[in-house]
Amino acid sequence: MTVPVADQQHQEQRAAQAAATAAAVRALWMGTDPDDMERSWLAQVLVVAQLLRQGQVAAAASAEPWLSSTVGTGEGTVDPEAAAAATGDLTVPLMYPLWIALNRVRRGFSTTMSILSGAAFLEMVTRTLVADAGRIADMAGMISRPRVVSYVRVVKLPACPRCLILAGREYSFSEGFLRHPRCNCTIAPRRPGDTWKLSGPKQLFEEMTPEQQHKAFGAAAVKAIGEGADIAQVVNARRGMDTVTAYGRKVQATRTGTTRRGIAGARLITGDPEALIVPRSGGDMKVVSEFTRRTRTGRQQLVRLRGAKAPRLMPEEIYRLADGDREHAIRLLKRNGYIV
Repeated sequence: MTVPVADQQHQEQRAAQAAATAAAVRALWMGTDPDDMERSWLAQVLVVAQLLRQGQVAAAASAEPWLSSTVGTGEGTVDPEAAAAATGDLTVPLMYPLWIALNRVRRGFSTTMSILSGAAFLEMVTRTLVADAGRIADMAGMISRPRVVSYVRVVKLPACPRCLILAGREYSFSEGFLRHPRCNCTIAPRRPGDTWKLSGPKQLFEEMTPEQQHKAFGAAAVKAIGEGADIAQVVNARRGMDTVTAYGRKVQATRTGTTRRGIAGARLITGDPEALIVPRSGGDMKVVSEFTRRTRTGRQQLVRLRGAKAPRLMPEEIYRLADGDREHAIRLLKRNGYIV
């Protein structure tokens, strides 16, 4: 199922506002004098800041009408100006395109390519800031309405893998909204008695075209998911990806999930392809990570996380090792914690 129609329309309106603001700001940047980028950009940066702020305010202003029509009135109304201001000062973000372009010129790139690099960054930061202002207003409006008890992450395709694995997840208001630059995800309110459910990562993955799947995940990951691998395990594994020496050769592996608390770690340590935990007294382990933390009494404490000695292979490496043997590939996917 998808979110109610009103919530979908709100999401589309928010995305359209971000895109329109980004296009307007980019047009001003592209008018920068290539022979004197610094002077020409500084001459109009205040106009650009005003345009960007207007886009933020417009995005934030859509929160109250949407929530009032779907949830009802709250204890007060959200101030769009305050929501926009909460995203921070615009001065530094709007200077970055200039710094990027000038740095590229100094490194020998053409002026045209340098300006385009600045434009790409400016468009990304504009979309992000507009979306952030809107989400701040949405969250404030939900909190002011006692009927809303939580919020759900709404992911619209096409989406990046990091967002896709969070699709449909429900959060309390004490949990912040995780986002990355140019993230288009929005939030939908949940009230007691609501029965609608969002499509999860697996359903969204199946809705993607083969081209979208390969672009987002890569060929090996798509194949692993098709074999039954958990999408979250595949995506999270890439965070700690590295090339290591194992089995007498260089292999692609990851450190993510290899501690005794991780599924992959439990299986690599115990040798049991169905294991979910590691007995405290058993297993062949090594220190895979260590860090210092401060205790409640103010004392510095060294923490050592123990995990598997064997590397956790990436899906790409698993398929290379399997060499066309599907059963062997599935065994390795299970052993390395991708099929759970």
